[in-house]
Amino acid sequence: MSELLDGVSEIDWSTLDHAYGSAEKVPHWLAAMTDPATSADALSDLDMAVYHQGGAVYSAGAAVVPFLIRFVRDPAVPDRPDILKLVRRFAALHNEMAEPWKSRPHAQACRATLLAAVDSLFGLLDEPDPAIRRGAVEILVELGERADDLVDALMRRLPGEADPEVAADYVLALGTVGAAGALTPATRAAVAAWLSEHAPPPGDPGRFTFLVSIRRLGPDAVMVDHLLAAYANAMPQRTVGWLGRELGADRTARIALARIGIGQALHTQRQRPLAEVGAAMMRWRSATSVLAADVAATLDGPPAIQPAVVHLLAAAGDAGRGWSDSVATRIGRPGRLGALAAWALARWGDRRAIPVVERSLRRDPEIFDIGSAHYTDEFYWLDQDPAIADVCLSLAAYADELVPAIRWRLRDDPATPTAYQLTRVLSAFGAAALPALPELTAMLDTQHPALACKVLAGLGPAAAAARLELTRLAASDEPGASSAAWALFQIAGDPEPFLACEEVLTAERFTAVTARMLGDLGPLGMRYLPRVERRLKEHQPQFWRSWKGVELGFAHYQITGDPALCLEVFDAALDPLRHGRQLPVSRQALRYIARLGSAAARFTPLLRGAVEQDERLLYSGGWRGITEDEEAHTLANQALAAITP
Repeated sequence: MSELLDGVSEIDWSTLDHAYGSAEKVPHWLAAMTDPATSADALSDLDMAVYHQGGAVYSAGAAVVPFLIRFVRDPAVPDRPDILKLVRRFAALHNEMAEPWKSRPHAQACRATLLAAVDSLFGLLDEPDPAIRRGAVEILVELGERADDLVDALMRRLPGEADPEVAADYVLALGTVGAAGALTPATRAAVAAWLSEHAPPPGDPGRFTFLVSIRRLGPDAVMVDHLLAAYANAMPQRTVGWLGRELGADRTARIALARIGIGQALHTQRQRPLAEVGAAMMRWRSATSVLAADVAATLDGPPAIQPAVVHLLAAAGDAGRGWSDSVATRIGRPGRLGALAAWALARWGDRRAIPVVERSLRRDPEIFDIGSAHYTDEFYWLDQDPAIADVCLSLAAYADELVPAIRWRLRDDPATPTAYQLTRVLSAFGAAALPALPELTAMLDTQHPALACKVLAGLGPAAAAARLELTRLAASDEPGASSAAWALFQIAGDPEPFLACEEVLTAERFTAVTARMLGDLGPLGMRYLPRVERRLKEHQPQFWRSWKGVELGFAHYQITGDPALCLEVFDAALDPLRHGRQLPVSRQALRYIARLGSAAARFTPLLRGAVEQDERLLYSGGWRGITEDEEAHTLANQALAAITP
């Protein structure tokens, strides 16, 4: 197969680059891809280097695509289906890239190579291997410049296509290119007519993909009830999550699909179909209350799905509270089920969670990790569980029972993640955290003094026993000196150590934390006002949407008493709410608006909309997206109450 490598040696690969630097290893990888013994590893290495995570086309990527196309056309090359997947990602990259990367020479060269190969890729639609035919159509769908030719090729081949998976992909491709606007009006109309004419009758397992494709061309062309009815016995089978993405923002349809997912979970004894329940709950507030009873009805279902059921009831918050007694019977079960039952009870502020949470803090056994995953995907991942801090924060009413275990953990586990998460909890516990004063004082002499200072400052004069150690740290040049000086101000009322702190005096760019501290000083921070104003006016409004911008904006108000500039900053920071979403800093702006009171009356319509809308204000995915929306909803309500008492 040496002819496959013709031209490789004529390229000076050392002058090209990929994600990890020089592309000099690319010829070795290409050669190894022709040998069945080494092809899989070589393709993996090549993929990681020349495509990496997408976003742009490296010079080596543009140079390697012609050889990849040559490889997929030769039946003797091993792992062709996987090579096709890499080519598809390059084809899709053009449609995903933003400017200026999309117009750069390497990206344009890559696209030109792919378009020049379209006719040879059409030939792969006649290959005997179904995996090759499927891989080829996935590439061709991304090459919209030849969309009219593609639909003609697919409609000619579909009547004779014997493989149901391939036929389904061809049918869906017709709808995909039409929905993307790549077809001429005449061709689009012809495709719609062809799909309607060839759609199998009700009850036929192949009908579902035809209806989906027709709906992609025109959402009103297929009634949702017909789509859901065809889904029940569709072949090839599709997941409810896949259909959920097709249905998009149709709330009624998504709730109906979620109920189908519950039925599938009970029938298959697999939890994955329940993800569509979570996806609907995550998108609409009302879906949570509507679906909670359906979810609870499966509590006594197959053991394999019970952890997911309890997870969803916990995520549902107040809507799941009515089944707390049933969930509590599972709190002693081993593994995730018992842990999730404790989390659910904690979400509902139920004291029955305390013994389990306390034992986890003491690692007896540790069923909640210190850290947890964050993601922003629209898919609802049922295996993403909360961390110990997430669980504790819901149990602030029982802080006095949890603080002893938190103190023990801080002494036993000095790791940074532990210090960060548990000081978050202590800060939220407020005055109830005072018994942890010895551990917090000891933390001042570790790598985490700023974390301890935040809690100590929140305790105020009650933390006077830490003054000596705080004074020592504030007068030093150690990390955390400014945090210690700020804590001293909160505890003893003396601003001078902070005002004279070298870390603050010489700062050209205030951090968000320093800006928050300056704001706490109020008019006493007047000497820093010129720097605050200069920073706020340098970059706007993009900077105003950042943590630094929001903290500096509110600090400006606290120092001057004039809300005008602060309100402009918050207008920018709250802009995501106008588009039905939120950022973490959006919630901080909402907290500060409540403190501004009637001066923030201009935000009344925006706040009222945030409170009354059904779609959640999302940032994170999964259960965290639900809890963040709950917090934003509460903060918006509080801000409204402060503006119009």
